[in-house]
Amino acid sequence: MTTHFTNVLRQAFKTFDRANHASFNANLQHLRQMTDELTHRDLHLREELFRNVDVGVASRRAPCSYMHIFEDERFSMSLFIVRERSDIPLHDHPMMFGLLRCIWGQLLVQSYTQQVGSDEPIIYDPHPTVVKVNAEEPSLVTPDSPCAVLTPRRRNYHQITQTGNGGVAAFFDILSPPYDADMPVYGPRQCRFYSPRADGGQLQLQCIPSPTTYYCDVLETPESVLEAAFQCADEAYNAANASETQ
Repeated sequence: MTTHFTNVLRQAFKTFDRANHASFNANLQHLRQMTDELTHRDLHLREELFRNVDVGVASRRAPCSYMHIFEDERFSMSLFIVRERSDIPLHDHPMMFGLLRCIWGQLLVQSYTQQVGSDEPIIYDPHPTVVKVNAEEPSLVTPDSPCAVLTPRRRNYHQITQTGNGGVAAFFDILSPPYDADMPVYGPRQCRFYSPRADGGQLQLQCIPSPTTYYCDVLETPESVLEAAFQCADEAYNAANASETQ
């Protein structure tokens, strides 16, 4: 396993460990800088994975492919491949931090921020209907650009679209906490989909059912990537146990 990906893993454990809450912002910035440098080679992914060599096979693939890398109660890591003229529809990341690192092709990310005052608490609505938002400037992300970032208060509604002439685009994703994490008061959260609409001068997102055009097939994760994830998880678990017994 490449040293760089292992270092990203270790930094993620450090960043999202509640014991390091006081230094969270500095750790998150460091994690972002490290993730900005991640490439498909660091994940032991062959370039053939991103090329539509066989047109017949490519035409039968799902619009998106998903690769699970790691998940615990603190964060998740995954890989998505978005195929030509496809997208991951507008969806939410309730009460999450996220880093989206493009490792192949190019992606257009259209983000929205919920209208919540800086001194207002963030509340999770399990059954949203309409959300008042402000549209953020769209961002084009490539392997040469920094990560797209979302926080519990900023840019945590977004749509991700493959663009350019490359045929496919791919991104590595870190989310904290994961959707299924059992958060105090709220419990696990769901991913909901939305459609933007204007009501007078107010931009709103209307909650909709999961679009039938969006579905993923599943890619096998390289064994070396899984081994690195389990190794770093064991290191974090052992370090936590050692500190508790001191």
